[in-house]
Amino acid sequence: MRRPKVAPPRVWLNRLLVALLLVVALPHVAFTGRVRPRRVGRSARRWVLVAGRLTGVRFEKRGHLESRPGVPRVLVSNHSSPLDIAALLAVVPDLRFVAGADLFKFPLLGAAMRAMGTVPVDRRGRSGSHLEMPGGDVSAEWTLAVFPEGAIAPAGRRLPFKRGAFALAIEWAADVVPAAIHHSAHLLPPRGRLGVRPGNVVVEFLPSFPTEGLTLASRTDLCQLAEQSLLGALGSDDGGLAARGAVSPQGGTA
Repeated sequence: MRRPKVAPPRVWLNRLLVALLLVVALPHVAFTGRVRPRRVGRSARRWVLVAGRLTGVRFEKRGHLESRPGVPRVLVSNHSSPLDIAALLAVVPDLRFVAGADLFKFPLLGAAMRAMGTVPVDRRGRSGSHLEMPGGDVSAEWTLAVFPEGAIAPAGRRLPFKRGAFALAIEWAADVVPAAIHHSAHLLPPRGRLGVRPGNVVVEFLPSFPTEGLTLASRTDLCQLAEQSLLGALGSDDGGLAARGAVSPQGGTA
């Protein structure tokens, strides 16, 4: 009879650390968003980096986040772990996220997400073919982060991409920037209950796709291009097609 796996002491300690940090960090981010809204992204990033240092998680950036003057960006990433949000915050300043509307029901989390300008979306929709931004003009400085899979994928697998992010990018005439997140599920599995393991999470920026001149009829093709780009960059452990990367979750050579 196989015994159930028991988390090592470091994982239990990290679970406690993360829980305590969330209780402090979320109200602080929400408060910063009220009194100094331009600094809310930096505040969230500082807390992520503090949590990373305490838990032994290192965030690494590969590639370059392409930027063109006057052109907003829609950053699309694979979603393998709750750690993905922290990874993006650690390497990209002043991100805005799309998140399930049901997450706003949790008081501390909801207040922090509102402070950061997070865009709620109904995750019950089957096709995810359209997203709507609430009121106001889109700033050319925006970088909107979307997980097109719509949910965290099972370990070692990928979910099919939904088209909403790509329709929105076309409406904005925004650049679509794929970002492959490596190893996050190894450090914090989809149902890991905050039990983070020490190691490296790598965010790899891939070549962007401009959308000028495209119509909404092109959203499916654009979605497929971005999906194939991400699958080609991710290793098999992350549900992708590439050979194992040069950096392992532990920071050595794979």
